[in-house]
Amino acid sequence: MNTDIDTGHRIWASYGVDGERPAATAPETRETRPVNAIAEPAWSGLRRLARFGMRRRAAAAPCGVVLMYHRIAEPASDPWDLAVSPRNFADQLAVLARFGPVGTLAGMRAALDRPAPPRRFFALTFDDGYRDNLVAALPALTRAGVRATVFVASGLTGSDREFWWDTLARAMLECPTLPGHLHLRLGGGRHDWRLGPAPGRARRMRLIASVRSELMRLEPAAIEAAISEIAAWAGIERAGAAANHPMDLAEMQALAASGQIEIGGHTHSHAALTLIAPEAAAAEIARGRAALRDRTGQPVTSFAYPYGLHDGHGLAAVRAAGFDCACTVRPGIADAASDPFRIPRIQVKDWPAERFEREIASFAGRADGT
Repeated sequence: MNTDIDTGHRIWASYGVDGERPAATAPETRETRPVNAIAEPAWSGLRRLARFGMRRRAAAAPCGVVLMYHRIAEPASDPWDLAVSPRNFADQLAVLARFGPVGTLAGMRAALDRPAPPRRFFALTFDDGYRDNLVAALPALTRAGVRATVFVASGLTGSDREFWWDTLARAMLECPTLPGHLHLRLGGGRHDWRLGPAPGRARRMRLIASVRSELMRLEPAAIEAAISEIAAWAGIERAGAAANHPMDLAEMQALAASGQIEIGGHTHSHAALTLIAPEAAAAEIARGRAALRDRTGQPVTSFAYPYGLHDGHGLAAVRAAGFDCACTVRPGIADAASDPFRIPRIQVKDWPAERFEREIASFAGRADGT
């Protein structure tokens, strides 16, 4: 495939805004991209709710708001808005304390099932298992007396290199100069991208989106080979800074033993479940849960779909693996009637306290039917 990234890039076409495969493939528009596709404008969860017309079935019913984090850090490049600075995170926790109880995903579900549930409950979740979840998030959570759920891709624990999408972002956004062409052999086919001379940030962002959409379809070994090739092409080391790595086994066990964290499943290799065979998806889900249970000695009952991608096969496999619930990336509010295997979440960005409070206040008002 020969791609001019100004006109021919492909960004997760044929997947809905919540990462769920629709019944029929439609031409890609802003509305049909997943919420964390790189080209998606940085709307807040509230604005997405208004834009896509999502409303709670019963606004006055007790509800849960699940907040989605990834990192508590200040990386040099963050094209997907995954990182919140330690200072802003501490301030966000202080804001949340004024709006209602805060805890894990399992804690939220238990609270909503009580005979007299709270009017609203906030659950904090972290995806992937970054090292800074232990180093930066846990101390802040402990000081605030708040628990959270961390979804860990079991096969990436202990890796001596950063997550592949972070190497991709670093190669494309942090290198002052890049070669004019990128050539990769992926899945038996040759893929070529033309950058042209002195590509600006917008062009580099389009390249990231296009390459990422192709890599997600590959087996883990093929992804690693391609990312290593991209790192060499850009003239950077594949490993990246240790601060950007996943937790190692001892760190993940320390996080689980802290008393502040519920460990949840996130597959074994962070697989895009709708892009692989159903049998492979089921194996990824079950293997990840078994590994986390063995390593932590704790029950693992909550799951998050990598990239938010899920379909009926994946949902059934999550249920069959023994999970009690699963999170999407679809923005919305949960209540006792919500599908426990399609729980919506709101992505939190690196907002200062004032902006975060406005978002939460608006959400609390929506939850209360005001």
